[in-house]
Amino acid sequence: MTQKEAAEKELLEILELAKEAEQKAREMCQGIVSLSEKWRLRAEAKRAAAAK
Repeated sequence: MTQKEAAEKELLEILELAKEAEQKAREMCQGIVSLSEKWRLRAEAKRAAAAK
């Protein structure tokens, strides 16, 4: 394997790791958005109940 081929293989491995990290970040973001929405609804419900 030439030096160029080794470097190209290493770059492909790095790219694959970056893709995995991006996917995990997207999943984490979706979870955060879900939790945020859940707590927002709870807070609104508490405010509405307190206003009555």
